[in-house]
This record gives sequence, structure tokens and C-alpha cells, in this order.
Amino acid sequence: MSVSVAIVGPPGSGKTTLFNALTGGRGSGGIGMVDVPDERLDRLEIAVQPKKRTYAQVRVADAPAGSRAQQVAAAREADVILAVARCFGPDPDPAGDLETTGLDMVLADLASVEKRLEVATKEARINKPGAAVTAEVLNRAKAHLDSGQPLRTLELDPAGRETLAPLFPVSIKPIVYVANVADSVAAGAPVEHYAFTHHAQSAVVAAALEVELAELDPTEATEYRASYGLTESGLAAIARAVWQAGGLITYFTAGEPEVRAWPCEDGAPAPIAAGVIHTDFIKKFIRAEVTSVDELVEAGSMEALRAAGKLRVEGREYCVKDGDVIFFRIGG
Repeated sequence: MSVSVAIVGPPGSGKTTLFNALTGGRGSGGIGMVDVPDERLDRLEIAVQPKKRTYAQVRVADAPAGSRAQQVAAAREADVILAVARCFGPDPDPAGDLETTGLDMVLADLASVEKRLEVATKEARINKPGAAVTAEVLNRAKAHLDSGQPLRTLELDPAGRETLAPLFPVSIKPIVYVANVADSVAAGAPVEHYAFTHHAQSAVVAAALEVELAELDPTEATEYRASYGLTESGLAAIARAVWQAGGLITYFTAGEPEVRAWPCEDGAPAPIAAGVIHTDFIKKFIRAEVTSVDELVEAGSMEALRAAGKLRVEGREYCVKDGDVIFFRIGG
């Protein structure tokens, strides 16, 4: 399972540079796969000494800059949206960049809602079952969109979200606002403020700098980054923000063949988390044997913990936690 991300933004925002930085220049046709760095997986690899290490991955799509419709279409297919604002060069207007991108999504959803509302209103007049409730949800959505607000800020219960789901709304998707700076983190402050006031995640990245740093040895890149006052890779900050915006956590599997990071929804019960590995595991789930990264690193293997009786045994109701290391028992 990989998490799907679409990069959107106006021409000149540097979104393609960001795409190249994220993918290390290995993207093809505007699509690339990106490993999500995780020091916990690195520690597991050292302790377990597997044949293979596999990070969680993000599928990144660079939406075409010249067409707003194409950007909306790319965002509609993503799990999380990265909206890029230019915070460098002459007269940057990051808030304006983000407003323009957001308005395109709102207008696209408004057109879909209005079209469906017309049908639902006619159905309600002839007392079609459920039509009145559908029309009520759509009217709320329309009013919210008319005010220029994205659907992600509209309070909806699960039934309301289900009503809107067939429309594939784009402004309801989680979003990360990205400040693309030249060389100063401080230049990203307007985007961080914008994200704060819009109850969204943000990240600051010097995309052009990150493309250059990708050519250096990791130690040299860290030192060079520090000379600009950057304490971590902006790409790592983006990955963290994507996880938080998408409501995701990471759990691990660890054995001699492979140590691997798996993304799943925060609060997912054990069978659903197991289904990330293979959908058959949902039905065939028996139990989960659970430990932590620290405990496994100290023991050296799941077998050692199992022999010592230190693996927790959890059933179908157990909600997987971020950082869990799990061995799933699956029936035939």
C-alpha cells in the first residue's frame, strides 16, 4: 500500500522542482514513488539483520501547471493534496497562491453539488425514499461552498460524507500547505500562518536546494543544510505533514526476510491493519502478536521475544498504535 499525493500550485510556484526533489529526479511522466524515511525502521534493520528493508511509500503526482482543470483532476485522485506557494523571488504572494488553488477546488465541487442537488430536489418532491435527507446535506454543502469554504471544514457525520462520496469531492480531501522558499525558513512564515488559520498542516521546504543536496553525501548534505539554518530535510517535514494530514500511522513487521513499514489509518483495528498487507488477512485474521521497536531492538528478534513470553497477544478489537511491531496470525 502506498499513500497517493498530488502536488498542485500556480505556475512559478516551484511545484515541479518540489516533485523532482521528492523523487530524486526519478519520476516519470509526472509520477514518482518516494520512500518515507523512518529512523525506527533503520534501527530495526540493524537489530534484526534482514535480507531486505522496505520503507512506507508515497505515490507523488505532479499536476500540470497550465490547466486548472487538470490540477483539480489530479487532486481528486489523491489521498492527500500538497498545495505549493511561492515564497521566493520578487513580490511573493503565498496567501494569494493558496487562495487561488483552493478556490479552483471549491468551484469544481460546487458545480458537482449543484448538479446533484437539482436531481435530489426533484426526487424529494415525489417523496423518493432518502431524497429529502440527501437534498438537506447537499444544500448545506452548497451554502458552505458558496461562501468560498472547502468541504473539509464543513461538519459532516459519516452519513453526510457518504452522501457526498459519489460526487468525488476534491475540497474535502486533507491538504498540506507547502511554503517553497529559497534559503530561509523564515520566508515560509506566511504559509505556516495561513495553515494555522485554516486548521491544516504545513511544511517549509527549499525545493531547489533539496535537489542540489540530493547529489551530496548524506553527512555533507546535513552540514550544508545546517549552514542555511535548516535543522532537517524539508522533504522529511513534508512526509510527516502528509501522515498527520491523512490521519495515518506506521506499524512495522520484522523478520529475517524483511523489515517493513506499513501505513494504516489511525485507530484501525488489527484485522483492518493486517488487510494493508493483503486484503485476505482481514477475514483470515486470528490474532496479533505485538511489541514495540525498543523491545524488539533489545531482544534482537520476534522469536526471542516469543520464547521469553514477552509478545502481547491482541484480538480483533485491538487498535493498532503508531510504532507497533506486529506479527499477524492468519488462518487458512
